[in-house]
Amino acid sequence: MAEKNALLLWERLLPSPESQDVADALRCEIRDPLWLLARQWQLGEFQAADAGMAASAHVIARTTNAQRFSANGQPAFSPPGDKPLDSIVESILPEFDLVLRMETGRKWRQLLVKAGKQTFWDQFCQMPLLQYKAPAVVFDPDNAELRAVYHEPYEQSLAALGNSRTIDGWKLFKELQTRKASDFLSSSDPAVDSLGEQWKNWVNERLLAHNPGFASSWDASRMEYVAKVAAPVSDTETAFLHAPEHNGQQLAWHDWVSAAEKADLKQDLHPQDIQIHRKTALPAAVGFPGMPRARWWEMEDSTIDLSNIKAQKTDTGILLLAEFSLLYSNDWLLMPLSLPLGSLSKIQSLRVTDVFGVQTIMQQNAGRADWRLFQLAENQLADWMWLPPVSIGRVQSEALEEIKFIRDEMANMVWAVEQTVSDGIGGTLEGSSSAKGLEEWLRSLSGTPDATPLPDLGVPGDYAYTIGNTVPPHWIPFIPFRPVENKPDMMLRRAAMPRIFDGAESATRIRPRTSLIRNNAPTGESRRLDIQEEEIPATGITLKTYWRRARWLDGTTVTWLAREKRLGKTTETSGLQFDVLK
Repeated sequence: MAEKNALLLWERLLPSPESQDVADALRCEIRDPLWLLARQWQLGEFQAADAGMAASAHVIARTTNAQRFSANGQPAFSPPGDKPLDSIVESILPEFDLVLRMETGRKWRQLLVKAGKQTFWDQFCQMPLLQYKAPAVVFDPDNAELRAVYHEPYEQSLAALGNSRTIDGWKLFKELQTRKASDFLSSSDPAVDSLGEQWKNWVNERLLAHNPGFASSWDASRMEYVAKVAAPVSDTETAFLHAPEHNGQQLAWHDWVSAAEKADLKQDLHPQDIQIHRKTALPAAVGFPGMPRARWWEMEDSTIDLSNIKAQKTDTGILLLAEFSLLYSNDWLLMPLSLPLGSLSKIQSLRVTDVFGVQTIMQQNAGRADWRLFQLAENQLADWMWLPPVSIGRVQSEALEEIKFIRDEMANMVWAVEQTVSDGIGGTLEGSSSAKGLEEWLRSLSGTPDATPLPDLGVPGDYAYTIGNTVPPHWIPFIPFRPVENKPDMMLRRAAMPRIFDGAESATRIRPRTSLIRNNAPTGESRRLDIQEEEIPATGITLKTYWRRARWLDGTTVTWLAREKRLGKTTETSGLQFDVLK
Protein backbone atom coordinates (compact mmCIF):
# COMPACT_ATOMS: atom_id res chain seq x y z
CA MET A 1 0.00 0.00 0.00
CA ALA A 2 1.37 3.32 -0.96
CA GLU A 3 2.22 5.61 1.87
CA LYS A 4 0.14 8.79 2.17
CA ASN A 5 1.91 12.04 1.64
CA ALA A 6 4.74 10.29 -0.07
CA LEU A 7 5.34 13.34 -2.18
CA LEU A 8 5.62 16.66 -0.29
CA LEU A 9 6.04 19.98 -1.94
CA TRP A 10 7.16 23.12 -0.01
CA GLU A 11 6.90 26.71 -1.10
CA ARG A 12 8.50 29.71 0.52
CA LEU A 13 6.59 32.97 0.43
CA LEU A 14 8.65 36.11 0.67
CA PRO A 15 7.31 39.65 0.79
CA SER A 16 8.19 41.96 -2.01
CA PRO A 17 8.11 45.51 -0.65
CA GLU A 18 7.13 48.22 -3.02
CA SER A 19 9.10 50.90 -1.18
CA GLN A 20 11.78 51.34 1.48
CA ASP A 21 9.17 52.38 4.16
CA VAL A 22 8.29 49.53 6.56
CA ALA A 23 5.66 51.49 8.54
CA ASP A 24 2.75 49.68 6.88
CA ALA A 25 4.21 46.30 7.73
CA LEU A 26 4.85 47.22 11.35
CA ARG A 27 1.21 48.17 11.87
CA CYS A 28 0.18 44.49 11.69
CA GLU A 29 -3.18 45.49 10.27
CA ILE A 30 -5.99 42.93 10.17
CA ARG A 31 -8.55 43.93 7.60
CA ASP A 32 -11.04 41.13 8.16
CA PRO A 33 -13.62 42.10 10.84
CA LEU A 34 -15.13 38.60 10.70
CA TRP A 35 -11.85 37.21 11.94
CA LEU A 36 -12.01 39.45 15.02
CA LEU A 37 -15.63 38.54 15.65
CA ALA A 38 -14.74 34.84 15.42
CA ARG A 39 -11.96 35.23 17.95
CA GLN A 40 -14.31 37.03 20.36
CA TRP A 41 -16.90 34.28 19.94
CA GLN A 42 -14.28 31.60 20.63
CA LEU A 43 -13.22 33.36 23.84
CA GLY A 44 -16.79 33.69 25.10
CA GLU A 45 -17.09 37.44 24.98
CA PHE A 46 -20.55 37.17 23.44
CA GLN A 47 -21.96 35.06 26.27
CA ALA A 48 -24.41 37.44 27.90
CA ALA A 49 -25.29 37.58 31.57
CA ASP A 50 -28.83 38.34 32.62
CA ALA A 51 -27.93 41.72 34.12
CA GLY A 52 -28.19 45.30 33.03
CA MET A 53 -25.72 48.12 33.26
CA ALA A 54 -26.37 50.82 35.85
CA ALA A 55 -28.24 53.71 34.25
CA SER A 56 -28.84 55.95 37.26
CA ALA A 57 -28.45 56.03 41.02
CA HIS A 58 -30.40 57.93 43.65
CA VAL A 59 -28.78 58.60 47.02
CA ILE A 60 -30.21 60.09 50.22
CA ALA A 61 -27.75 61.32 52.84
CA ARG A 62 -28.10 62.96 56.24
CA THR A 63 -25.58 65.53 57.45
CA THR A 64 -25.06 67.33 60.75
CA ASN A 65 -22.41 69.76 62.00
CA ALA A 66 -20.23 69.82 65.12
CA GLN A 67 -21.97 72.38 67.33
CA ARG A 68 -20.05 72.11 70.62
CA PHE A 69 -16.33 72.01 71.37
CA SER A 70 -14.33 71.20 74.49
CA ALA A 71 -10.58 71.80 74.82
CA ASN A 72 -8.80 69.19 76.95
CA GLY A 73 -11.71 68.65 79.35
CA GLN A 74 -12.40 72.35 79.90
CA PRO A 75 -15.91 73.90 79.71
CA ALA A 76 -17.49 73.50 76.29
CA PHE A 77 -18.45 76.33 73.95
CA SER A 78 -19.89 76.73 70.46
CA PRO A 79 -17.01 76.97 67.96
CA PRO A 80 -17.10 79.96 65.59
CA GLY A 81 -18.03 79.08 62.04
CA ASP A 82 -15.68 81.64 60.49
CA LYS A 83 -12.51 79.78 61.55
CA PRO A 84 -11.16 76.32 60.71
CA LEU A 85 -11.33 73.71 63.44
CA ASP A 86 -7.58 73.12 63.50
CA SER A 87 -6.98 76.80 64.36
CA ILE A 88 -9.27 76.35 67.39
CA VAL A 89 -7.71 73.05 68.48
CA GLU A 90 -4.09 74.15 68.01
CA SER A 91 -4.37 77.78 69.14
CA ILE A 92 -1.84 78.63 71.87
CA LEU A 93 -1.91 81.94 73.73
CA PRO A 94 1.23 83.93 72.80
CA GLU A 95 3.37 85.32 75.54
CA PHE A 96 3.25 89.01 76.43
CA ASP A 97 6.71 90.11 75.37
CA LEU A 98 8.05 93.60 76.05
CA VAL A 99 6.84 95.04 72.73
CA LEU A 100 3.30 93.77 73.27
CA ARG A 101 3.19 95.07 76.83
CA MET A 102 4.13 98.53 75.63
CA GLU A 103 1.83 98.41 72.60
CA THR A 104 -1.25 97.37 74.57
CA GLY A 105 -0.59 100.09 77.16
CA ARG A 106 -0.36 102.69 74.40
CA LYS A 107 -3.61 101.40 72.87
CA TRP A 108 -5.39 101.93 76.20
CA ARG A 109 -4.20 105.54 76.24
CA GLN A 110 -5.45 106.07 72.66
CA LEU A 111 -8.92 104.80 73.59
CA LEU A 112 -9.11 107.12 76.59
CA VAL A 113 -7.98 110.15 74.55
CA LYS A 114 -10.40 109.40 71.73
CA ALA A 115 -13.30 109.15 74.22
CA GLY A 116 -12.37 112.42 75.95
CA LYS A 117 -11.10 110.67 79.10
CA GLN A 118 -7.57 112.07 78.92
CA THR A 119 -7.53 112.99 82.61
CA PHE A 120 -8.02 109.35 83.65
CA TRP A 121 -4.79 108.31 81.97
CA ASP A 122 -2.68 109.91 84.68
CA GLN A 123 -4.67 108.10 87.36
CA PHE A 124 -3.96 104.75 85.69
CA CYS A 125 -0.26 105.57 85.38
CA GLN A 126 -0.05 106.41 89.09
CA MET A 127 -1.39 103.01 90.12
CA PRO A 128 1.63 100.97 91.33
CA LEU A 129 -0.24 97.77 90.44
CA LEU A 130 -0.40 98.76 86.77
CA GLN A 131 2.89 100.59 86.30
CA TYR A 132 5.55 99.12 84.10
CA LYS A 133 8.73 98.58 86.08
CA ALA A 134 12.00 97.92 84.29
CA PRO A 135 13.95 95.06 85.90
CA ALA A 136 16.81 96.16 88.11
CA VAL A 137 20.15 95.16 86.60
CA VAL A 138 21.34 93.16 89.60
CA PHE A 139 22.22 89.52 89.98
CA ASP A 140 18.83 87.76 90.05
CA PRO A 141 18.83 84.62 87.89
CA ASP A 142 15.18 83.83 88.75
CA ASN A 143 13.95 87.10 87.24
CA ALA A 144 12.57 86.14 83.81
CA GLU A 145 12.40 89.79 82.69
CA LEU A 146 16.06 90.27 83.48
CA ARG A 147 16.98 87.19 81.45
CA ALA A 148 14.93 88.53 78.52
CA VAL A 149 16.71 91.89 78.18
CA TYR A 150 20.37 90.94 78.62
CA HIS A 151 21.13 90.32 74.92
CA GLU A 152 19.33 93.18 73.17
CA PRO A 153 20.35 96.84 73.60
CA TYR A 154 17.13 97.98 71.93
CA GLU A 155 15.10 96.05 74.46
CA GLN A 156 17.08 97.50 77.35
CA SER A 157 16.50 101.03 75.99
CA LEU A 158 12.78 100.36 75.53
CA ALA A 159 12.47 99.04 79.07
CA ALA A 160 14.32 102.05 80.46
CA LEU A 161 12.12 104.55 78.57
CA GLY A 162 8.92 102.93 79.82
CA ASN A 163 10.02 102.60 83.42
CA SER A 164 7.28 104.14 85.65
CA ARG A 165 6.09 106.30 82.70
CA THR A 166 3.39 104.03 81.28
CA ILE A 167 1.15 101.20 82.30
CA ASP A 168 1.97 97.55 81.74
CA GLY A 169 -0.58 96.17 79.27
CA TRP A 170 -0.06 92.65 80.59
CA LYS A 171 -0.85 93.67 84.16
CA LEU A 172 -3.94 95.60 83.09
CA PHE A 173 -5.13 92.68 80.97
CA LYS A 174 -4.84 90.27 83.90
CA GLU A 175 -6.69 92.62 86.24
CA LEU A 176 -9.55 93.24 83.80
CA GLN A 177 -10.30 89.53 83.65
CA THR A 178 -11.96 89.83 87.09
CA ARG A 179 -12.40 93.60 87.56
CA LYS A 180 -13.83 96.60 85.75
CA ALA A 181 -11.69 99.39 84.37
CA SER A 182 -13.27 102.05 86.56
CA ASP A 183 -12.34 100.09 89.71
CA PHE A 184 -8.93 101.74 89.45
CA LEU A 185 -10.47 105.23 89.50
CA SER A 186 -11.79 107.27 92.38
CA SER A 187 -15.39 106.83 91.17
CA SER A 188 -17.29 104.44 88.95
CA ASP A 189 -17.63 105.38 85.28
CA PRO A 190 -19.70 103.15 82.89
CA ALA A 191 -18.04 104.78 79.86
CA VAL A 192 -14.59 103.71 81.09
CA ASP A 193 -15.92 100.21 81.79
CA SER A 194 -17.16 100.02 78.20
CA LEU A 195 -13.75 101.16 76.97
CA GLY A 196 -12.18 98.43 79.08
CA GLU A 197 -14.28 95.75 77.37
CA GLN A 198 -13.44 97.24 74.00
CA TRP A 199 -9.74 97.19 74.87
CA LYS A 200 -9.92 93.54 76.02
CA ASN A 201 -11.53 92.54 72.73
CA TRP A 202 -8.75 94.33 70.88
CA VAL A 203 -6.10 92.51 72.91
CA ASN A 204 -7.81 89.18 72.25
CA GLU A 205 -7.68 89.87 68.53
CA ARG A 206 -4.05 90.93 68.86
CA LEU A 207 -3.26 87.69 70.71
CA LEU A 208 -5.18 85.66 68.09
CA ALA A 209 -6.89 83.69 70.85
CA HIS A 210 -9.62 81.66 69.15
CA ASN A 211 -10.82 79.96 72.35
CA PRO A 212 -13.00 81.78 74.90
CA GLY A 213 -11.24 82.16 78.22
CA PHE A 214 -7.95 81.06 76.62
CA ALA A 215 -8.98 77.42 76.87
CA SER A 216 -6.01 75.52 75.45
CA SER A 217 -6.27 71.99 74.03
CA TRP A 218 -2.58 71.37 74.73
CA ASP A 219 -1.98 68.52 77.18
CA ALA A 220 1.45 69.23 78.68
CA SER A 221 1.74 65.77 80.23
CA ARG A 222 1.37 64.13 76.81
CA MET A 223 2.70 67.00 74.68
CA GLU A 224 -0.31 66.56 72.39
CA TYR A 225 -3.62 68.25 71.70
CA VAL A 226 -6.80 66.80 73.21
CA ALA A 227 -10.23 67.97 72.08
CA LYS A 228 -13.86 66.84 71.88
CA VAL A 229 -16.79 67.86 69.70
CA ALA A 230 -20.49 66.99 69.78
CA ALA A 231 -23.05 66.90 66.97
CA PRO A 232 -26.77 65.99 67.07
CA VAL A 233 -27.60 62.99 64.86
CA SER A 234 -31.33 62.93 65.63
CA ASP A 235 -33.85 64.66 67.85
CA THR A 236 -32.80 62.52 70.82
CA GLU A 237 -29.28 61.25 70.01
CA THR A 238 -25.92 63.04 70.08
CA ALA A 239 -22.60 61.91 68.62
CA PHE A 240 -19.42 62.65 70.60
CA LEU A 241 -16.03 62.70 68.88
CA HIS A 242 -12.66 62.75 70.62
CA ALA A 243 -9.20 63.68 69.28
CA PRO A 244 -6.97 62.16 71.98
CA GLU A 245 -3.52 62.38 70.36
CA HIS A 246 -3.23 65.21 67.85
CA ASN A 247 0.48 65.95 67.43
CA GLY A 248 0.05 69.37 65.81
CA GLN A 249 0.47 68.21 62.23
CA GLN A 250 -2.40 67.99 59.74
CA LEU A 251 -5.68 67.37 61.61
CA ALA A 252 -7.60 64.68 59.68
CA TRP A 253 -10.66 62.50 60.18
CA HIS A 254 -8.64 59.51 61.39
CA ASP A 255 -7.40 61.54 64.39
CA TRP A 256 -10.93 61.32 65.85
CA VAL A 257 -12.59 58.42 67.64
CA SER A 258 -15.91 57.91 69.35
CA ALA A 259 -16.03 59.50 72.81
CA ALA A 260 -18.05 59.04 75.97
CA GLU A 261 -20.94 61.36 76.71
CA LYS A 262 -20.08 64.71 78.29
CA ALA A 263 -22.82 66.76 79.95
CA ASP A 264 -21.84 70.28 78.87
CA LEU A 265 -21.30 69.11 75.28
CA LYS A 266 -25.01 68.27 75.05
CA GLN A 267 -26.07 71.81 75.90
CA ASP A 268 -27.23 74.30 73.26
CA LEU A 269 -27.48 71.72 70.48
CA HIS A 270 -29.84 72.35 67.56
CA PRO A 271 -31.20 69.12 66.02
CA GLN A 272 -33.22 71.20 63.56
CA ASP A 273 -29.97 71.99 61.74
CA ILE A 274 -29.73 68.38 60.49
CA GLN A 275 -30.00 68.39 56.68
CA ILE A 276 -31.20 65.79 54.17
CA HIS A 277 -29.41 65.67 50.80
CA ARG A 278 -30.87 63.95 47.69
CA LYS A 279 -29.05 63.41 44.42
CA THR A 280 -29.67 61.45 41.21
CA ALA A 281 -26.75 60.91 38.86
CA LEU A 282 -25.28 58.53 36.28
CA PRO A 283 -22.68 56.24 37.88
CA ALA A 284 -19.29 56.18 36.18
CA ALA A 285 -16.94 53.23 35.98
CA VAL A 286 -13.89 53.42 38.19
CA GLY A 287 -10.69 53.78 36.22
CA PHE A 288 -7.03 54.04 37.12
CA PRO A 289 -3.65 53.81 35.31
CA GLY A 290 -2.65 50.24 34.52
CA MET A 291 -6.22 48.97 34.80
CA PRO A 292 -6.77 45.65 32.92
CA ARG A 293 -9.02 46.07 29.88
CA ALA A 294 -12.38 44.34 29.70
CA ARG A 295 -11.76 42.96 26.18
CA TRP A 296 -9.01 40.58 25.14
CA TRP A 297 -8.15 42.32 21.91
CA GLU A 298 -7.66 45.80 23.35
CA MET A 299 -4.16 47.11 23.89
CA GLU A 300 -3.43 47.88 27.57
CA ASP A 301 -1.50 50.76 29.06
CA SER A 302 2.08 49.77 29.83
CA THR A 303 2.72 52.68 32.22
CA ILE A 304 2.02 50.49 35.25
CA ASP A 305 3.00 46.81 35.27
CA LEU A 306 0.87 45.11 37.92
CA SER A 307 2.49 41.77 37.20
CA ASN A 308 5.84 43.15 38.32
CA ILE A 309 4.74 43.77 41.92
CA LYS A 310 7.27 42.31 44.32
CA ALA A 311 5.43 41.88 47.63
CA GLN A 312 6.25 39.84 50.67
CA LYS A 313 3.74 37.80 52.65
CA THR A 314 3.57 40.56 55.24
CA ASP A 315 2.82 43.32 52.69
CA THR A 316 -0.92 43.08 53.20
CA GLY A 317 -1.70 46.49 51.77
CA ILE A 318 0.20 45.86 48.53
CA LEU A 319 -1.42 42.46 48.08
CA LEU A 320 -4.92 43.86 48.63
CA LEU A 321 -4.28 46.66 46.15
CA ALA A 322 -3.02 44.20 43.54
CA GLU A 323 -6.03 41.92 44.08
CA PHE A 324 -8.42 44.81 43.65
CA SER A 325 -6.65 46.01 40.52
CA LEU A 326 -6.54 42.59 38.84
CA LEU A 327 -9.80 40.92 39.87
CA TYR A 328 -12.40 43.61 40.61
CA SER A 329 -11.29 46.52 38.45
CA ASN A 330 -14.41 46.55 36.25
CA ASP A 331 -16.94 45.82 39.02
CA TRP A 332 -16.84 49.21 40.73
CA LEU A 333 -18.90 52.29 39.92
CA LEU A 334 -18.35 55.82 41.14
CA MET A 335 -20.97 58.42 42.04
CA PRO A 336 -19.75 61.70 43.57
CA LEU A 337 -21.75 63.31 46.37
CA SER A 338 -20.75 66.78 47.56
CA LEU A 339 -20.95 67.19 51.34
CA PRO A 340 -20.66 70.41 53.37
CA LEU A 341 -17.31 70.91 55.06
CA GLY A 342 -17.43 70.10 58.75
CA SER A 343 -20.28 67.63 58.43
CA LEU A 344 -20.91 64.27 60.00
CA SER A 345 -22.62 62.35 57.19
CA LYS A 346 -24.52 59.09 56.78
CA ILE A 347 -25.88 57.43 53.62
CA GLN A 348 -29.49 56.56 54.40
CA SER A 349 -30.46 55.04 51.04
CA LEU A 350 -28.79 54.15 47.73
CA ARG A 351 -31.05 52.97 44.89
CA VAL A 352 -29.57 51.89 41.54
CA THR A 353 -31.66 51.60 38.35
CA ASP A 354 -30.27 49.57 35.39
CA VAL A 355 -30.99 49.89 31.66
CA PHE A 356 -33.87 47.39 31.96
CA GLY A 357 -35.61 49.53 34.57
CA VAL A 358 -34.87 47.17 37.44
CA GLN A 359 -34.25 48.99 40.73
CA THR A 360 -31.91 47.60 43.36
CA ILE A 361 -31.57 48.88 46.92
CA MET A 362 -27.92 48.62 47.94
CA GLN A 363 -27.53 46.91 51.30
CA GLN A 364 -24.58 46.89 53.65
CA ASN A 365 -22.59 43.71 53.94
CA ALA A 366 -23.78 42.48 57.31
CA GLY A 367 -21.29 39.61 57.26
CA ARG A 368 -18.30 41.97 57.28
CA ALA A 369 -18.79 43.90 60.51
CA ASP A 370 -15.02 44.39 60.80
CA TRP A 371 -14.82 46.32 57.50
CA ARG A 372 -14.95 50.02 58.46
CA LEU A 373 -13.42 52.07 55.67
CA PHE A 374 -13.58 55.79 56.64
CA GLN A 375 -15.71 54.91 59.68
CA LEU A 376 -15.01 56.10 63.20
CA ALA A 377 -16.27 53.36 65.51
CA GLU A 378 -18.46 50.29 65.81
CA ASN A 379 -21.18 51.91 67.91
CA GLN A 380 -23.74 54.47 66.76
CA LEU A 381 -21.07 56.17 64.60
CA ALA A 382 -20.32 53.03 62.58
CA ASP A 383 -22.22 54.28 59.51
CA TRP A 384 -21.17 57.93 59.77
CA MET A 385 -18.30 59.67 57.99
CA TRP A 386 -16.60 62.67 59.63
CA LEU A 387 -15.38 65.50 57.40
CA PRO A 388 -13.68 67.92 59.84
CA PRO A 389 -13.66 71.61 58.86
CA VAL A 390 -9.89 72.05 58.75
CA SER A 391 -7.63 74.22 56.63
CA ILE A 392 -5.80 72.95 53.56
CA GLY A 393 -2.65 74.46 52.13
CA ARG A 394 -1.72 76.50 55.17
CA VAL A 395 1.66 78.21 55.50
CA GLN A 396 3.79 78.53 58.60
CA SER A 397 6.71 80.57 59.83
CA GLU A 398 10.15 79.48 60.88
CA ALA A 399 10.24 77.78 64.28
CA LEU A 400 9.89 80.37 67.06
CA GLU A 401 10.89 77.83 69.70
CA GLU A 402 12.40 74.39 69.37
CA ILE A 403 13.22 71.76 71.97
CA LYS A 404 14.78 68.37 71.43
CA PHE A 405 13.95 65.73 74.05
CA ILE A 406 16.58 63.01 74.32
CA ARG A 407 16.83 59.96 76.53
CA ASP A 408 20.01 59.53 78.54
CA GLU A 409 20.03 55.93 79.64
CA MET A 410 23.40 56.23 81.38
CA ALA A 411 22.10 59.08 83.58
CA ASN A 412 18.59 57.52 83.80
CA MET A 413 16.83 60.75 82.87
CA VAL A 414 15.51 62.78 79.96
CA TRP A 415 17.00 66.05 78.75
CA ALA A 416 15.12 68.88 77.07
CA VAL A 417 17.67 70.68 74.90
CA GLU A 418 16.55 74.19 73.97
CA GLN A 419 17.62 74.54 70.34
CA THR A 420 15.80 77.82 69.58
CA VAL A 421 14.52 80.39 72.10
CA SER A 422 12.64 83.67 71.84
CA ASP A 423 14.52 86.96 72.12
CA GLY A 424 11.56 88.69 73.82
CA ILE A 425 10.75 91.12 70.99
CA GLY A 426 9.38 88.76 68.32
CA GLY A 427 12.64 87.21 67.09
CA THR A 428 14.60 84.06 67.87
CA LEU A 429 18.02 83.15 69.24
CA GLU A 430 20.16 80.06 68.94
CA GLY A 431 19.82 78.12 72.19
CA SER A 432 23.42 77.14 72.89
CA SER A 433 25.16 80.46 72.24
CA SER A 434 22.35 82.42 73.90
CA ALA A 435 22.59 80.30 77.06
CA LYS A 436 26.35 80.77 77.25
CA GLY A 437 25.97 84.52 76.76
CA LEU A 438 23.45 84.65 79.57
CA GLU A 439 25.85 82.77 81.85
CA GLU A 440 28.63 85.28 81.17
CA TRP A 441 26.28 88.22 81.78
CA LEU A 442 25.01 86.77 85.07
CA ARG A 443 28.59 86.09 86.12
CA SER A 444 29.46 89.74 85.51
CA LEU A 445 26.44 90.85 87.59
CA SER A 446 27.36 88.51 90.42
CA GLY A 447 30.85 90.00 90.65
CA THR A 448 32.53 86.60 90.62
CA PRO A 449 35.64 86.17 88.47
CA ASP A 450 36.07 83.48 85.88
CA ALA A 451 37.29 80.17 87.18
CA THR A 452 41.10 80.03 87.16
CA PRO A 453 42.85 76.78 86.27
CA LEU A 454 44.80 74.90 88.92
CA PRO A 455 48.51 75.75 89.09
CA ASP A 456 50.94 73.40 87.43
CA LEU A 457 52.66 71.47 90.21
CA GLY A 458 55.44 70.33 87.90
CA VAL A 459 55.08 66.70 88.97
CA PRO A 460 52.14 65.12 87.14
CA GLY A 461 49.97 62.80 89.14
CA ASP A 462 48.99 59.35 88.02
CA TYR A 463 45.30 59.98 88.73
CA ALA A 464 42.98 62.98 88.80
CA TYR A 465 39.70 62.92 90.75
CA THR A 466 36.68 65.02 89.81
CA ILE A 467 33.48 65.24 91.83
CA GLY A 468 31.46 65.52 88.66
CA ASN A 469 31.04 67.36 85.42
CA THR A 470 28.08 69.33 84.15
CA VAL A 471 26.06 69.91 80.98
CA PRO A 472 25.51 73.06 78.91
CA PRO A 473 23.09 75.54 80.50
CA HIS A 474 20.42 75.02 77.80
CA TRP A 475 19.97 71.35 78.82
CA ILE A 476 16.97 71.06 81.18
CA PRO A 477 16.69 67.76 83.10
CA PHE A 478 13.54 65.66 83.61
CA ILE A 479 13.83 63.17 86.46
CA PRO A 480 11.73 59.96 86.59
CA PHE A 481 9.49 59.34 89.58
CA ARG A 482 6.57 57.10 90.48
CA PRO A 483 3.37 59.06 91.31
CA VAL A 484 1.78 56.10 93.09
CA GLU A 485 4.10 53.88 95.06
CA ASN A 486 2.20 50.64 94.44
CA LYS A 487 1.85 51.17 90.68
CA PRO A 488 4.56 50.78 88.02
CA ASP A 489 3.55 53.90 86.09
CA MET A 490 6.37 56.40 85.77
CA MET A 491 6.39 60.15 85.14
CA LEU A 492 9.11 62.60 84.19
CA ARG A 493 9.22 65.75 86.33
CA ARG A 494 11.01 68.90 85.23
CA ALA A 495 13.98 69.63 87.47
CA ALA A 496 16.84 72.14 87.29
CA MET A 497 20.60 72.00 87.05
CA PRO A 498 22.54 74.17 89.53
CA ARG A 499 24.27 77.32 88.34
CA ILE A 500 27.51 77.47 90.31
CA PHE A 501 29.84 80.45 90.17
CA ASP A 502 33.16 80.28 91.99
CA GLY A 503 33.01 82.80 94.80
CA ALA A 504 29.21 83.04 94.87
CA GLU A 505 27.48 82.56 98.22
CA SER A 506 25.09 79.88 96.95
CA ALA A 507 24.06 78.08 93.78
CA THR A 508 20.99 79.05 91.79
CA ARG A 509 18.74 77.09 89.45
CA ILE A 510 18.97 77.22 85.67
CA ARG A 511 15.43 77.96 84.50
CA PRO A 512 13.99 77.04 81.07
CA ARG A 513 13.63 79.91 78.62
CA THR A 514 11.04 78.42 76.25
CA SER A 515 7.29 78.42 76.89
CA LEU A 516 7.16 74.79 75.73
CA ILE A 517 8.47 73.51 79.06
CA ARG A 518 7.78 76.44 81.36
CA ASN A 519 4.12 75.33 81.48
CA ASN A 520 2.84 78.75 82.42
CA ALA A 521 -0.87 79.19 83.10
CA PRO A 522 -2.86 81.65 80.92
CA THR A 523 -2.61 84.26 83.68
CA GLY A 524 1.17 83.94 83.92
CA GLU A 525 1.89 81.81 86.98
CA SER A 526 4.29 78.91 86.59
CA ARG A 527 3.14 75.38 87.33
CA ARG A 528 4.85 72.03 87.85
CA LEU A 529 5.48 70.11 84.63
CA ASP A 530 5.16 66.33 84.61
CA ILE A 531 5.39 64.33 81.38
CA GLN A 532 4.24 60.76 80.86
CA GLU A 533 7.31 58.56 80.66
CA GLU A 534 6.15 56.61 77.60
CA GLU A 535 5.86 59.80 75.52
CA ILE A 536 9.67 59.98 75.10
CA PRO A 537 10.84 57.07 72.90
CA ALA A 538 14.42 55.88 72.58
CA THR A 539 15.08 58.21 69.63
CA GLY A 540 13.52 61.19 71.44
CA ILE A 541 11.05 63.76 70.13
CA THR A 542 11.20 67.34 68.85
CA LEU A 543 8.78 70.10 69.84
CA LYS A 544 8.42 73.29 67.81
CA THR A 545 6.28 76.42 67.91
CA TYR A 546 5.06 78.04 64.69
CA TRP A 547 2.89 80.86 63.48
CA ARG A 548 0.39 79.39 61.03
CA ARG A 549 -1.78 81.16 58.49
CA ALA A 550 -4.59 79.83 56.28
CA ARG A 551 -7.39 81.19 54.11
CA TRP A 552 -10.92 80.13 55.05
CA LEU A 553 -14.06 79.55 52.98
CA ASP A 554 -15.19 83.18 52.92
CA GLY A 555 -11.76 84.38 51.78
CA THR A 556 -10.63 85.67 55.17
CA THR A 557 -7.23 84.77 56.57
CA VAL A 558 -6.81 83.10 59.95
CA THR A 559 -3.55 83.19 61.93
CA TRP A 560 -2.76 81.21 65.05
CA LEU A 561 0.18 80.07 67.16
CA ALA A 562 0.58 76.28 67.22
CA ARG A 563 2.90 73.58 68.51
CA GLU A 564 4.04 70.47 66.71
CA LYS A 565 5.55 67.20 67.92
CA ARG A 566 7.66 64.90 65.76
CA LEU A 567 9.72 61.81 66.44
CA GLY A 568 13.46 62.17 66.83
CA LYS A 569 15.96 60.48 64.55
CA THR A 570 19.06 59.77 66.61
CA THR A 571 20.09 58.89 70.14
CA GLU A 572 22.40 61.10 72.19
CA THR A 573 23.95 61.24 75.62
CA SER A 574 24.72 64.15 77.92
CA GLY A 575 28.00 62.76 79.25
CA LEU A 576 26.98 63.66 82.80
CA GLN A 577 29.15 61.79 85.29
CA PHE A 578 29.95 61.87 89.02
CA ASP A 579 33.01 60.69 90.96
CA VAL A 580 35.28 60.54 87.95
CA LEU A 581 38.79 59.18 88.35
CA LYS A 582 41.10 59.73 85.40
